[in-house]
Amino acid sequence: MPTIQFITVRRIFTVFFLLLVAWQMNAQITSNDAFYSESTEYGGGAVEDPIFFYSNMVSSILTAPTGTGASYQWYQYSTSNKAFEIIVSATNQSLNINSEGGYRVLVDGTENYYCWNFVPQNQLDSIGTTPDKEACNNLRLTAYVTKPLIYYNHHRSDAPAINVDYGFIWSSIPSGPMDGVTEYTKQISAPTEDTDYSVVFGEKFIGGIQPGNEDKSYISIAVEASYSFESESTSDNEATEGSAPMVVRFTDESKGGVTDWEWTFGEAGKDFIADPIFTFQKFGEYPVTLKVRNMETECEDEITQETFNVQEMIVAAPNAFTPFSSPGENDEFKVVYRSVAKFTMLIYNRWGRKVYQSSNPAAGWDGRIGNQKAEPGVYFYRIEAESYNKEEKKIQLEGAVHLIVN
Repeated sequence: MPTIQFITVRRIFTVFFLLLVAWQMNAQITSNDAFYSESTEYGGGAVEDPIFFYSNMVSSILTAPTGTGASYQWYQYSTSNKAFEIIVSATNQSLNINSEGGYRVLVDGTENYYCWNFVPQNQLDSIGTTPDKEACNNLRLTAYVTKPLIYYNHHRSDAPAINVDYGFIWSSIPSGPMDGVTEYTKQISAPTEDTDYSVVFGEKFIGGIQPGNEDKSYISIAVEASYSFESESTSDNEATEGSAPMVVRFTDESKGGVTDWEWTFGEAGKDFIADPIFTFQKFGEYPVTLKVRNMETECEDEITQETFNVQEMIVAAPNAFTPFSSPGENDEFKVVYRSVAKFTMLIYNRWGRKVYQSSNPAAGWDGRIGNQKAEPGVYFYRIEAESYNKEEKKIQLEGAVHLIVN
């Protein structure tokens, strides 16, 4: 029976000890009139301390966790020495404070507790719009704080400074990448139009201070290349593939204060106006690059947005047609062609008499000789075609075509 009692007492003691350890681990300094609090962000597995925020410190009191031996000693953090220095007369559980910064209390000579205390302000020093690395490409926006709130990681010997985040919400007119950003500083792509930036400051301190607001107008210096086009020599004005001569009208749609343009049409040529019309004559692929520049700011940008494909020369002739049957259906002897610069077509009857001649590949023989319908039967054609590309071989076609009457 005594053994059982001994085991029970030991278990009770063990449970009490674990509860005491848990209480000590979770115990923190408290504040009587802080309007807002949050934890530090030391990181690295260190125990985090409370940060208290006040509208003022006229009657602010810190209270240490209750100790078993009722022994207390308070310390205040020295930013110059980067250490907590003793407040000789501060030996009660509570401490009246009237200055910001870090405080430490030693309880029962064994347990240390820490906290940080601040009175935030509702104004900014300024918004900075500064170029970052390359002014034409990047812009860094920074909300410079009039009164930074800084605490120190006392777990490390070098006590690195850590800034309290006031809480920021950015916006811009016109809308852009800063809208909704909550960081105090951010790098973005340099805007290509004048932009007004605004940041609301101290958003998380509502109830303790009135959030402030700061505005900044930025005059753009960047340019951004862009263009559109219409293919005038094809039925589809958005086509990038077609027959020579391929006539394309380009329209500059670049942003920013562009003063100079340089168009490169592959190996086909260049132009230096805003909206050129260019004719692709030869077979091949032509990447079109637009480079734009602002001579005053020396900013420039370029884009290769489209590649145009000019097809090789093709000429093909049918072997029959029905000119006097269903109108609009195979009623002309006409070649299929593309990229043809010069063209000649001659048609003869069986006795060698010429009945039709044309130098237009888009035109065809309608089966008439003069004003009379030609007789059904076999006719013979001779076609010669030459490409816009002088290096390409000429095409010569000879053959028979059947004029059929249904």
